[in-house]
Amino acid sequence: MIPIKKLYNKFQNSIAPFIELTRGYTLPTSIAPWFVAAAFASVSQHFYPDVTMKLFTTLLTFIAVACIHLGVNLLDDYIDIKKKLNEGIPLNEINFEKARNKGRLIKNGSYSMNTVKIILFILFGIGILSGAYFTFLYGWIIPAIAFITGILCLLYPYSSKFCLGEVIIGLIFGPLLIMGTYTALTGLYSQKLLILSFAVGLMIVVLLDAHNLMDYEYDKKNGKHTLCTAVGSKKRALYIIAAEIIVAYLILIYLAITNQFSYWILLAIVFTAPLSAKLIVSLNDYNNVKDLKFIPKWYLGPMENWDIIQKERYEYFMYRFYIARNIGFIFCVILALVLFFTVKINYIYI
Repeated sequence: MIPIKKLYNKFQNSIAPFIELTRGYTLPTSIAPWFVAAAFASVSQHFYPDVTMKLFTTLLTFIAVACIHLGVNLLDDYIDIKKKLNEGIPLNEINFEKARNKGRLIKNGSYSMNTVKIILFILFGIGILSGAYFTFLYGWIIPAIAFITGILCLLYPYSSKFCLGEVIIGLIFGPLLIMGTYTALTGLYSQKLLILSFAVGLMIVVLLDAHNLMDYEYDKKNGKHTLCTAVGSKKRALYIIAAEIIVAYLILIYLAITNQFSYWILLAIVFTAPLSAKLIVSLNDYNNVKDLKFIPKWYLGPMENWDIIQKERYEYFMYRFYIARNIGFIFCVILALVLFFTVKINYIYI
């Protein structure tokens, strides 16, 4: 009998190239909001009474969200590499300066451009077919949400020209993803969930802005317009990130004190506030170019492939990136758990 650990390692090694190709390490930014929507939908009176149907539709929305997210990641790299090729730069000489690993497996020939196109066709195909299925169930609202999301995804690679990247990401991973998933599972609309989705969107934008702050000089030099470059300095950009976190927390407080959700949702603040403070301090250290040691700790959340990151000498970037990513993920998971248990209790006893 083959040991389970050996099977797991074999599976991990076989899937690792695909994860790198599609930047699968960013999946928590879409899966986390999905948890919130799925948890709230699962305790709705309009969620399917049949267990098999519940499992199928829930799994289908999960797969669709993951495929679209990975497809958008890969499409972004494909477009950028295609631009360089059209400029006459050989594939193996393409360089994205600070984003050294961007499209690495395409540039080194591990995946050909034709293979990438096939993968994109499959990923987006799964998303489109899933959307068609839910359209059959609930009508025009599903393709309407999908259409808006698709337009924003297509616009995102060009958003840096107009300083709209943060707005697009916040809308996609906040209201559109959450309300799209909830509607696909129940056929309903929830105003209080919509308000909550803006808090989630802000926490996801924190990850993007933390990334942009660390790329401030590069973006400024290359004319890339982000919220960080728009405010004119890294110090002000740090204030923006802090403000996004505070506004997200204020939304939760508002929803709690107006009795739209249980006060237990404030646990999302309690469990992420220390990480948020750590991120702000760490980004402030980055702004002041402090020479620090970056040591992953369990309470900072997962920081995968740390040995490789240290070897490549970009732990200064990934340490802060992981913290920002983990804040959003933990924020959403706590919300999902609270919504599931408190809404279910209310539904049973009221």
